[in-house]
Amino acid sequence: MRDAHVSLSIRTLGTTRARFLDVLSIILLFSSQLFCQDSEILDTVDEPKNINDCIELINMQLNDSLKSVIKSWPEDEFVANVHMGYGLNLRNRWGLWGDSRLSKYFNDLGIFHPDDMLGIILTSYYRHLTQRELQLDTQVNYYKLYWLAIEPPSKEDRPNGLKDVEFGSARYYHLAKDNKPGFLHFQTNSKTDSTWIYDYHFGWKNLSIQQLEYIESIKSGSLEIVLTDIFSKN
Repeated sequence: MRDAHVSLSIRTLGTTRARFLDVLSIILLFSSQLFCQDSEILDTVDEPKNINDCIELINMQLNDSLKSVIKSWPEDEFVANVHMGYGLNLRNRWGLWGDSRLSKYFNDLGIFHPDDMLGIILTSYYRHLTQRELQLDTQVNYYKLYWLAIEPPSKEDRPNGLKDVEFGSARYYHLAKDNKPGFLHFQTNSKTDSTWIYDYHFGWKNLSIQQLEYIESIKSGSLEIVLTDIFSKN
């Protein structure tokens, strides 16, 4: 039994190592593409003015072998692994931090943070490459909702009589429906045996120390279920 366990561990380690090498290989491939002559494509063509231009320019820059590697990756991994290296290059070249026409295009869609713009660009390219619908409206709405959910409540939104509530801690999670982003904000200046929480999707709730400790102990994937139960009780 011990030998079988050791064998399984070796296979698991081998799989993990292979996965790491896959990640490393695509990062290196992207890096080499950025500094080879193909990268001049991004400098010699017009600055992209919309998401379709972005897809076309990236598609021109990347070779077929790299595209094959990209297709083998899950969407989230692709976006995460190329966001800082290759993505940073795109962000700088296309003026997403500035007043470029591409940034204005995204501003008109309601997207104002360059990282959000880049996320939409990379996600859209991946979906184009894998022959899936871009679902641009859904992507845009995700980032809009993200900023609404992450923002602590204003004083005007507090329950009657509630004063001087500070929110210095939060937990990020996703709703099961449409993978919408959620943030559970925790009061950090409570001087009593209870603590207020606030969530954009659920509202306000006063929790006991026991309830708070329970919420803090569960995984993010179960948070929506627990919140639904807590907020359904008076």
